[in-house]
Amino acid sequence: MPFGVLAHIGLAPETTYGEPVSAADYIRFASESINEEIEQVISENIMGVVDEAESHEGLHSISGDISGDVYPNVIGHLLRSAFGAPVTTQLSPGVYQHVFTPVQDNFSSVCALPPYTLEVHRDFEKAFQYAGAVVNELTFSFGTDTKIMQFTAAIIAKKLALINKTTPSLETTPTFMWNQGTITLDGQANSDLTTVEFGVNNNLEARATLDGTKEVSRVLRNGARTFPISLTMELKDLTEYNKFRAQNEIPAKIEMIGKAINGGTDKYKLTVEIPKLRYNSFPINVEGTGAITTQVEGSAKYDAASLYAMKITLVNSKASY
Repeated sequence: MPFGVLAHIGLAPETTYGEPVSAADYIRFASESINEEIEQVISENIMGVVDEAESHEGLHSISGDISGDVYPNVIGHLLRSAFGAPVTTQLSPGVYQHVFTPVQDNFSSVCALPPYTLEVHRDFEKAFQYAGAVVNELTFSFGTDTKIMQFTAAIIAKKLALINKTTPSLETTPTFMWNQGTITLDGQANSDLTTVEFGVNNNLEARATLDGTKEVSRVLRNGARTFPISLTMELKDLTEYNKFRAQNEIPAKIEMIGKAINGGTDKYKLTVEIPKLRYNSFPINVEGTGAITTQVEGSAKYDAASLYAMKITLVNSKASY
């Protein structure tokens, strides 16, 4: 009987969309839901019986989520697929900075963002290889209830093959923890937050064309890219609420500073810069006799001066993505 504890997910960047490559890195993950669905095309012909007519094989579509803890090296692959390729510089021996600024151009004419090949081994005799995989949505969260920083990546892929599994080599660097995070709102450090969630929704759509296959032929945008943000606050006063009422757009910064890299002075770091945070909803209600908290929903808006809505900088020990 297969067991999830023996599963693994490997990945590697593709040069050409949909052309599979062997796994080069491996993601520590908690769960995944990537599946292939096969469209059932039902004939509308009248057959002289009351039963449904014959079925035909339609489009094969692949999608699902991967979720788990955030490790500072391999998470760069998911950021690359969700934001685009980073600008990388070496800070010191064995220490690298990767700046992920959301791209405005497409990776190619048939794929909006950098594609990957995923190998999902589910402890069966064959592993599931998904080629042309792109991160449509990427969400990060941490807080007093989720003390290890988490990610969820929504995947869209092109095609599936069953292959012999590879041998995983998992990242051993320390995860980012809740107590390593600092949040700055409108230039001031904020200590009223209990949970933080942020990310990107690329609004991608898998499309088929008349190319002689039953697979999707391209993954392109079907709407505007958005950057949703959710904050849980234990309010001391109405300072942030008044910014919501005035519909101010304020700068925000989220920074996770982890442990030392290779025993040196540089530390693993993930920094999120938002030039314009806009609060979309800010409910304040009494729900009992305890402390009054609010679940604030907002979004990062594109800033013409900065040329981005959200920028993520990752400092780690990986030389490139």
